[in-house]
Amino acid sequence: MEKNIKIVTSIAVVVNTFLAALKIIIGFLFNSMAVLADGIDSATDILTASIVYFATRLSSKPPDKLHPYGHRKIENIGAKIISFIVFYAGISLLIESIKRLVTHNYTLIQGIIPITVTLISVIFKTFLFIIEYRIGKKYNRPSLIAEALNMRNDILLSSIVFFGILLNKIGLSFMDPLVGMIMSVIIVKVAFEIFNENAVALLDGIKKDEEWIYDEIINLCNECEGVKNPHKIRIRKIGECFDIDMDIEVDPKINVQKSHELTLCIKDKIKKLLNDKVYDVVIHVEPYQNVENEPYGIGGKNEK
Repeated sequence: MEKNIKIVTSIAVVVNTFLAALKIIIGFLFNSMAVLADGIDSATDILTASIVYFATRLSSKPPDKLHPYGHRKIENIGAKIISFIVFYAGISLLIESIKRLVTHNYTLIQGIIPITVTLISVIFKTFLFIIEYRIGKKYNRPSLIAEALNMRNDILLSSIVFFGILLNKIGLSFMDPLVGMIMSVIIVKVAFEIFNENAVALLDGIKKDEEWIYDEIINLCNECEGVKNPHKIRIRKIGECFDIDMDIEVDPKINVQKSHELTLCIKDKIKKLLNDKVYDVVIHVEPYQNVENEPYGIGGKNEK
């Protein structure tokens, strides 16, 4: 797993470095705001790919005394940094594009090299998006998925640049800064998407579409004979895995061994439910009091 991720992130750094240098040079030589903006966007990809590269390595470090829950959230932090970088690039491009459009600082782009460069960019970035997204989804790596989503955005940007240059060359010279403006808005939008995607994990929460896990855990507890009133269920994400804390009640007359067996029953069922994507399950056992609890509360379902 780690070997595949290392290969993908290394390829991303090399390809983005090549594309960034190529587009920035062409953008300056042909005075194209659109191509230059696309090159700057690729330059930010070099940094973001580097962040992903180091984040995936640091996150694989085992837990230690100072980090008992491991280092997997480093990937979420890496994705957050990516969102800020992308946002800054988008705002900077927006300001410059508007300035050129308002001041009429645009000209017709000469030659076929700018169009050729944008086509090369689309091809290479499509390749990167496919491999990054597949590997990220396969191993559930948030920072790699974030980088892939940014790459998907780049494919669209380079495509917009291509048509913008084409329209510029047929006489619509204002299309160059206008395309730069459109690109910057898309970049800012993606920055917010990446930010929101990783905010939940850093807040020790889960996504809305994972809320069903609470109800399923309660149902699983009912399948373990002798378990009563599961409550204070709290779920959070650590990397790609779920960390679960909960309380249950049992007959106060049973011995410790039997109580332990009941917790093992619950843990086994939860692991099967979540396809072994479980970091840990901590179950606190209490004597059954035969008292109705509130259906919901702070800290999860059925808090006592």
